[in-house]
Amino acid sequence: MIEEPGKNESAYCDYNSVFVDYDRLRRPNGIDELLDIFSKIGPVDKLTVLEGGFGTGAYLNILRKHVKAIHGVEGSEQGLAATRKKAGHAENVHLNRGNILDLSFPDNFFDGYMVNQVLHHLDTDPAFPNLTRFLKEAKRVLKSGGSLVINTCSQAHLDPFDGVYWSYAYMASAAHRIAAKYAPIETLVERLMDLGFTDIRQTIPSGRLFEDRYYSDPSLVLEPEFQNGDSIFCICSPEEIRTTCERIKTAISDQSVYRQMELSKRKTAEIGEAVMVSARISA
Repeated sequence: MIEEPGKNESAYCDYNSVFVDYDRLRRPNGIDELLDIFSKIGPVDKLTVLEGGFGTGAYLNILRKHVKAIHGVEGSEQGLAATRKKAGHAENVHLNRGNILDLSFPDNFFDGYMVNQVLHHLDTDPAFPNLTRFLKEAKRVLKSGGSLVINTCSQAHLDPFDGVYWSYAYMASAAHRIAAKYAPIETLVERLMDLGFTDIRQTIPSGRLFEDRYYSDPSLVLEPEFQNGDSIFCICSPEEIRTTCERIKTAISDQSVYRQMELSKRKTAEIGEAVMVSARISA
């Protein structure tokens, strides 16, 4: 079933364009951890859950096979079309083109709510006002005892020289700008607490966010398809992209890129590629 109320989109990225190549380049991570968190609510096959900003449906298409019903809200037509194609005619999937800051669902409707690599698209204001709006709406639509799960990145993940994404070392200015769009984990936890969420936990999700080539073949980042599917390039000027590619080509030529990739690999072993922040509504 597809409904089309008002939409919301990224504050800085045209996802109707990005999603064209997204599935070829990106992978859903943390599925096992997500299911484990939801299992604390009750039997997963009895749950009705929501995914906000479901993108091309990579997570939703897996979760639908485990839960009683899954609803999704997405702002882009391209994402909606890709997810509809994945889900087919699954009767327990309900897709909505809408706004996660102003959900159309009634109060106390969902057992679980997940957002995956979405929060950094909500705000341009460094005070993160839309983060609070999002959390208030999440609290409203969750049932007593329900869980909210947020897959995001910390500032440590995004550090251009000591983080987990090796390519950021060659576009440090853009990396700092994209990191500023991510609410610090401390801020997220504080706002969850202020709104009365309980049992706030941080979990390292298993799995990778990019296709395997990203971790072994640095030339992948030079390809326009990769750049189109990674939102950091949305905030780069053509000149910045050209300079980034030149730096990577030089690093490939002198082999120094592999040292940077190894540093990122070690950091990933320490902190993962992302963090899942989960919280519950008091029963």
